Amino acid sequence: MPIRNDFLSLPRLLFILALGLLAIVAFPTRALALGDYIGVEAAPWFQGFDGKIAIDSNGTQGTLIDLKNDLGLENRDTTPMGRVWFRWGKSRLILDYYDSSRTGRNVLSRSVTFNGTTYNGGETVSTDFGLKLMQAQLRFTPIDLKVVEFGFGLGLSAAKVNFDLDGSVNGRTTFDKTVPFPTLNAGVVVKFIPGCHLRAEVSGLPLTISGKHLDVLDGRVQLESYFLHSFGIFGGYRVYRFSVDANDYGHAESTFKGPFIGLGLKF
Repeated sequence: MPIRNDFLSLPRLLFILALGLLAIVAFPTRALALGDYIGVEAAPWFQGFDGKIAIDSNGTQGTLIDLKNDLGLENRDTTPMGRVWFRWGKSRLILDYYDSSRTGRNVLSRSVTFNGTTYNGGETVSTDFGLKLMQAQLRFTPIDLKVVEFGFGLGLSAAKVNFDLDGSVNGRTTFDKTVPFPTLNAGVVVKFIPGCHLRAEVSGLPLTISGKHLDVLDGRVQLESYFLHSFGIFGGYRVYRFSVDANDYGHAESTFKGPFIGLGLKF
């Protein structure tokens, strides 16, 4: 599947930033000292997908729907993801974002009820599904052995779920919800040689809050190599699992996983 157009501007942005930083390196001044204080990363995430959803409405219980088998949602998606981080002392603020979207069209093999609307078996249904994830993590690194460092911290995330069903007989029904939740995070970095690191991170937290039970896990392993100290390339594998049971609207779960490769810039 081709990369979506909204992602194509990210490499251009990195290229512009790289040119600006190259000018700083080429013409250094005392006021601008190069260091590991700010970083930017951007990558396409080649992810696979599984998910189920059951949305209630006004006392009408929703049917548990398999998003691929029942609705024909695409398994693969090339998803843009990005990160900005800021470091001071042993602390680091990490901001992450990704935007995954899929479409599908299928003839239903059974009747399903979604958000108060019933779609009959034999009806053709078109589906749009999107999940945007915004994360802010504060991580403290108390153990730094030069070749290995360990960190842990707290975070706040928001998952924006958008779901749109359009039936050939029973019309369109939309579900749009943003779910904020706290997280715990941990990370380890192995520094083979200067500029070449292996990074492993995990964040998430099972909890019940305000009538919602959430189970979230986000993990990645990333090999990164930086040259001229500031310009880098990285690649790895990421798994993101999101599940929510809510008294007011029902159940949603999804798992995204796959490799990624991207460019980094730090100064």
